Amino acid sequence: MRVTATVACRLVLLTVALSTLAQTAVAQSGRSWMNGFVFADSNTNGLAGALVELIGDQNNDRLKSVRLSTKAENDGKYSLKDIPYGDYTFRVSADGYDPYEIKLYIGSDMLTEIHVKLRRKK
Repeated sequence: MRVTATVACRLVLLTVALSTLAQTAVAQSGRSWMNGFVFADSNTNGLAGALVELIGDQNNDRLKSVRLSTKAENDGKYSLKDIPYGDYTFRVSADGYDPYEIKLYIGSDMLTEIHVKLRRKK
């Protein structure tokens, strides 16, 4: 009886350890997500249809083929997901507005939130 209890206890501990390792592996995917709003003439009304792009570092073999893009929704909200960590160029553009562009770093398994206000072309 004592041997059976010891074996059962070890099996429970092994199951807990494997479950914890599996959750850690899933939680650390190396993929992140990004969202925010695009504004223009108003600080409260979003700019629908603005193009939001995330372009991977061209000097990094892992990222040089990464190019993610989306269009802002009717309220100006945009969202990108499954972004590999690393250095990027973030660009937002829309007809009649000057484009906005910055360099940024996307951390692993993190949310990056950026709100942009575009200026009308002169």
